[in-house]
Amino acid sequence: MSPSIQLQAAFQKILEDFKNVPATQRLNVQQFTVEHYKSYLRETYFYTRENPQLQALACTYFRGSDGQLLRMFLQNATSKIGHDDLIINDLVCLGGEMEQIRNSNPLPNTLALNALAFYQVYTQTPVGYLGYLYFFEHLPTLSGQIYIQLLESLGIPEEAMTFIYEHVTIDVAHNILMDKCVDRIIQTQSDLDRIIYIMQATGKLYVDMLLAAFEAVEK
Repeated sequence: MSPSIQLQAAFQKILEDFKNVPATQRLNVQQFTVEHYKSYLRETYFYTRENPQLQALACTYFRGSDGQLLRMFLQNATSKIGHDDLIINDLVCLGGEMEQIRNSNPLPNTLALNALAFYQVYTQTPVGYLGYLYFFEHLPTLSGQIYIQLLESLGIPEEAMTFIYEHVTIDVAHNILMDKCVDRIIQTQSDLDRIIYIMQATGKLYVDMLLAAFEAVEK
């Protein structure tokens, strides 16, 4: 069984668990409001703005003999530039102030999510970073449409959903690219195990971030 097939199976298990935690179960019309959405966007901004640099940093794992893979990975990193601006635009559309958002600090839970990826690249093996990337590339394509419908039911205009629209559609191509990458990068069972572990940890910390974002509104 190829590494990409094994990762798909592992992610499906993570996704099922993700759907059943309190933070995501509350994503319904009765318990979710525009303020919850704004808080989600705000925290998402703080890890999204680091993604291009982080992915380029992870490319130190690749060597000159694999130029095609390096090119694909860097192109993907480049495509993420500006995604944080989509979030800013969405928040401004909902009444936020651009400079206030840019100059604020993330919640500690969001900081922990960011730190996981940098910790993996800097102090462990950069190949494990693929678990973090895999989670965020696949989550919106498999679940995003449900949340778009939820936001529409709250009366949120399309121009305030540019970030989620982008990831529900564009990340389909990124998923295909990801499968090609992992089948070439993963060389050992240890590589695969580490990627799955980081993917699981990313899912856990992402849920913690969502819960903290929602609680910040309610407090």
